[in-house]
Amino acid sequence: MLAPATALGPRMVPSPRSHPLGRWRSLLIWFELMRNLAVRDVETRYKHSLLGLYWTIINPLLLALIYTFVFKVVFKAASGPIPYVVFLITGLTFWNFFANGVMSATNSITGSAGLLAKLYFPRIVLPTASVLARLIDFGFALVVTGAFVFGYHVRLHWSGLFLPVLVLAQMVFTLGIAYIVAAVNVVLRDTSQITGLLLMLWVYFCPVMFSAAGHSNALQTALLINPMGALIQSERDLLFTGYLTHPTLLWVAIVWVVFVFVAGVTIFKRLEPLFAEVM
Repeated sequence: MLAPATALGPRMVPSPRSHPLGRWRSLLIWFELMRNLAVRDVETRYKHSLLGLYWTIINPLLLALIYTFVFKVVFKAASGPIPYVVFLITGLTFWNFFANGVMSATNSITGSAGLLAKLYFPRIVLPTASVLARLIDFGFALVVTGAFVFGYHVRLHWSGLFLPVLVLAQMVFTLGIAYIVAAVNVVLRDTSQITGLLLMLWVYFCPVMFSAAGHSNALQTALLINPMGALIQSERDLLFTGYLTHPTLLWVAIVWVVFVFVAGVTIFKRLEPLFAEVM
């Protein structure tokens, strides 16, 4: 168990160079800390809530109803052979995992000043734990999505078995963005508001509430050239059609995923020495 700070300063997690068991023991300790932080994040999020974890089911349901009315009833959005509400809630499930992960990670460093003063550990654990905590919400949202899929008798394709690969790629991309916004938010506290605004705009540049099919090639490319657009489209393809409609753009997205993750880790490490000074 990790001990609190002493009079000599913060308690340090053993590093690979300072402990006989080296790198593996340190990694195990860091993973255990990450798991505990993720659990604490979920508990804190719903601790004094009347409905608690039920909000993870209520929120996607309400959003699906609202957006279905706006885009299907008012704007007559097309969704191909898939019922629009199933099309919509599927896109929202994948998008919310990304958006909620990024937003919760934004304040992961600034909101843990007390913990940082008591214990030394790789600070990158904090935004990582925040993103992993959103897997709980994602799991409940998948249950809701599954209920709509079976309720509307939508046929799932066996290629959906490969869906975890794309979800993993999406999580890696989310982590890359999370590291950037978490680190920048320490030195620029407007980052949280800016990130929220950018996410509000970003969702309209992804095929979440409307299909990319049926539009011009230029518009389809604009919707799918960003990693989240291509990933969400490909995730739907695996679930419902069994083939990728834009495989080239998916490979472009994978390249972006790797680039953003590496850039996120690099930027976080560059700004990490400033954390103690600013906080």
